[in-house]
Amino acid sequence: MKKIPFLIDYTTNQETQRHGNSDLPIGVYHFHLSSYEAGYTPWHWHKEVELYFVLEGAIRLNTTSGEFILKENEGCFINSNCLHSMHPYECGDVIFQSLVFDPLIISSSISLLFDEKYLYPLLKSKNIPCIIIDYSCPYHSTIYEKVSQIVFLHKKQEFGYEITTRNSLSEIWLNLLALARNDIENAPAGADLDYLRIHAMLSYIHENYASDLTSEDIAASASVSVSECCRCFQRCLKQTPFDYVIEYRIHRAAELLLDTDRPISDICIDAGFNSSSYFSNKFKSIIGMSPREYRRRK
Repeated sequence: MKKIPFLIDYTTNQETQRHGNSDLPIGVYHFHLSSYEAGYTPWHWHKEVELYFVLEGAIRLNTTSGEFILKENEGCFINSNCLHSMHPYECGDVIFQSLVFDPLIISSSISLLFDEKYLYPLLKSKNIPCIIIDYSCPYHSTIYEKVSQIVFLHKKQEFGYEITTRNSLSEIWLNLLALARNDIENAPAGADLDYLRIHAMLSYIHENYASDLTSEDIAASASVSVSECCRCFQRCLKQTPFDYVIEYRIHRAAELLLDTDRPISDICIDAGFNSSSYFSNKFKSIIGMSPREYRRRK
């Protein structure tokens, strides 16, 4: 199987893959997670929303609201601009079906009623980064069936499929809104605070990852204490600030290994590591192979 890079801007964690086109901003995918070079998707976000269902295997989904294990016929809605990552769970590969689309495709250009009443309440709820969908639940199965219908429409691309696709997305959105209604209406005070803090701290790490970062530096970037910084990382990313810094440095080093011919020792230093042996060990534990082997294979 040909391996492909996961297209991401590592300075912001934003995915850079274009989904669909300006006329129909919808990406429809039937995909193997093992197709990616790393075999998983790192922490990332995109302005589009995403719907996917596991067809074979199991996925460990990490979001800012927790970790979820999704097995066959289970799926998830990922909200706009919400950080998430996906790894195979107790299996070598995962096959999933996915829709990634700009939610504005179901927006109304004539009246704000539809947007303010139906689109924005879910879209702007940072306390709802995801909604888990289980096909065995009759109410949820409607979403699964509509996603399958859209996949079929895109394969055939018969006359009028764009309109039918848009209608199906509107029905899906209404179902999602119903599932999330209680969470939207009962959002706790400060629900967006973690979202703002984690993005501020990640931005600081991305700009200064090659420096000798301390917990105090990272915490100060969001105007919080070190203990609250650590709690925020655990709540949102389920890892420590230090673990995130190491993982981020490794992914930046992987980029340099592919995009340049510079010596590995220089890349090690530029990525913020003082020890080449420590760098190699961490690279292998995260990427699955040594830096030298990674450059040779890719």
